[in-house]
Formats: sequence, structure tokens, C-alpha cells
Amino acid sequence: MASRDTIRAVFADPQLDGMDGLYQAIGEMLKDGVDFDRAYSLVVQSGTDASTTWIKFCVQSASRFSEPPEESEFLAVLEDYCRRHIGA
Repeated sequence: MASRDTIRAVFADPQLDGMDGLYQAIGEMLKDGVDFDRAYSLVVQSGTDASTTWIKFCVQSASRFSEPPEESEFLAVLEDYCRRHIGA
């Protein structure tokens, strides 16, 4: 299983444009008091550029791990990036 540091390294070098928009879309909801799971779900289901970016990032990132990360760890790093993006 990929360590959280390994996951962070992939997020630090996403090799994909649009990640700031993804962080912003989720982060704005977090600012408004929506919990992360709900905000994540809404963005993924939205069909917007942010959701497309997330899907592309997940597909592209899969090849960068020798073992797939636990979903909860992967999403924990995403939440951290979203919170940092909005200064929370």
C-alpha cells in the first residue's frame, strides 16, 4: 500500500492542469461548512471541469504507484490540499 508521503508526492507533481480548480471547487464548499465527503461527492458528480480533472488525475496517477493507495488515504490527501488551497 502506498504511504501518505508517496501520495503527497503525486499530488505535489500532478502532471495535469486544472488541479487548482478542483481544490477551489471543493474548498469553497468546505468554507461554507459542507463536510469533505459531501463536497467531494458533489464535485465528482457535477460534470464540471473540476470533476473531469479529478477523473483524469486518478487515471493518470494510477500508474505512478507500485501498489494502489487506500482510497481513504488518497482522499485524505485531497482534503488536505483543498483545505490548504483555501487557507483553512
